[in-house]
Amino acid sequence: MGVQAPTGIVELVNKTVELPTIPAVITRLNEVTASQDASARDVAAVIAADPAVATNMLRIVNSPYYGLQVRVSSIDLAVSILGFNMTRKVALKAAVFSVFGKKKDDERGFDFKGFWRHAVFAAVAARTLGQASSALGRMHGGDLYMCGLLHDIGKIILLEKLHDRYLAMLAEARRTQRPDIDTELECFGFTHADVGSVLAIKWFLPEDLTIAIRYHHAPAKDPFHQSLSSLIHIADHLAWSAGKPSTPGGPLPALDVEAYDRVGLDPRRAEDLLAQIHEEFEATELPF
Repeated sequence: MGVQAPTGIVELVNKTVELPTIPAVITRLNEVTASQDASARDVAAVIAADPAVATNMLRIVNSPYYGLQVRVSSIDLAVSILGFNMTRKVALKAAVFSVFGKKKDDERGFDFKGFWRHAVFAAVAARTLGQASSALGRMHGGDLYMCGLLHDIGKIILLEKLHDRYLAMLAEARRTQRPDIDTELECFGFTHADVGSVLAIKWFLPEDLTIAIRYHHAPAKDPFHQSLSSLIHIADHLAWSAGKPSTPGGPLPALDVEAYDRVGLDPRRAEDLLAQIHEEFEATELPF
């Protein structure tokens, strides 16, 4: 892969925060699906070996979003319906939910369910707006969704690994009504966007997704993929504007008004798509 983040940031994050390793099922799945001799049964066997991922994958496939006429009760059938490429994308989503989406009690100052509602809304918005844009219309909807889903995952990691310090940082951000990302930089020397991008590197996600996660609060500074980072920036802002903040009590993040131009999307067209985004969000699956 190319350069996704300055070496100093990668080293600082790795030294400060213990990042989760990519589930073995995803590594093995990538290996098997890359083989020309692989069968649907081979792929299904890999997924079935991880019960948590398999369970989440079936829940995802059976969600209203896919609109299947019959209930899919086996991984073999799911793979046959989805095909290998889509199976990899859905399995990665299932793995994210398995690693990060376990039901937890809300912390004082952190709403887990609210976080995931924000993440899923941003994911749906990224997929919907991206496919309607001139700059990203050819990008696979599953990749757009995954980038939106993971854009704030660094917040969950910071909460779990730097628990007391992170909650204190959130309290300070709320008290001063400053964006989380500014207060994070002062408190830790890096931000949740940095943490998320380093996780994406560690999980071997595509380079453009990795970079977009890092720059979703400042897409104009993205030296490589401004259209995708601008899309995630817009999706994040829409989620907050829709009353689905990733962290409660903070101010609405500022919108880079030039982001729509970089995405190749008229803001009026985005507004027209809001009803569809809300509808698909209600039809999609949350991790609990």
